[in-house]
Amino acid sequence: MLRGERVVLRAVEREDLKRLHELYQNIDLVLLGDGEWSPEPLAAREKRYDNSVADGDKAWFVIEVAGTVIGDLQLQQRRRLSSVSGLGVAIYDPAYLGQGYGREAIALIVDWAFRIQNFRRIWLQTSATNERAIRCYRAVGFAEEGRLREHEFLDGQYIDSIIMGLLRSEWLARREAEANR
Repeated sequence: MLRGERVVLRAVEREDLKRLHELYQNIDLVLLGDGEWSPEPLAAREKRYDNSVADGDKAWFVIEVAGTVIGDLQLQQRRRLSSVSGLGVAIYDPAYLGQGYGREAIALIVDWAFRIQNFRRIWLQTSATNERAIRCYRAVGFAEEGRLREHEFLDGQYIDSIIMGLLRSEWLARREAEANR
């Protein structure tokens, strides 16, 4: 379990799936984050969970605030030889948006990924129109590394997708600068 000032990250448990499934029904927020939504029964989510636990290919956490699950976060597509991992994060409860919970959750997972798991680089992909997420990622230290032009279809138009990354060396430099303030 990773604990911040206001946010707790803990492994997703089977009993969390119902809440995550309910949160995933906020179509506008899902589209903004994932770019795709379609109805899915809870049983399908449970089956994916079982497969995920069995193959262990990602580190999957719920984001919890004062005992309430507000979203999830995962390190995925982990490549140990290269020390690289993708990051996926979503807060689907609109009552918790824009209050710094996402930034705190991302900072916690990045600290764990670099300091404990020994990753060298964390990357993510987001819609170019998701300005709130881009501001959040930049605040944690991520930099834009590339753009996939007209990569996603959202609200009747094709939009760019942005690739962002953070190197451990950059993260360490930021931590040192903050410590010296």
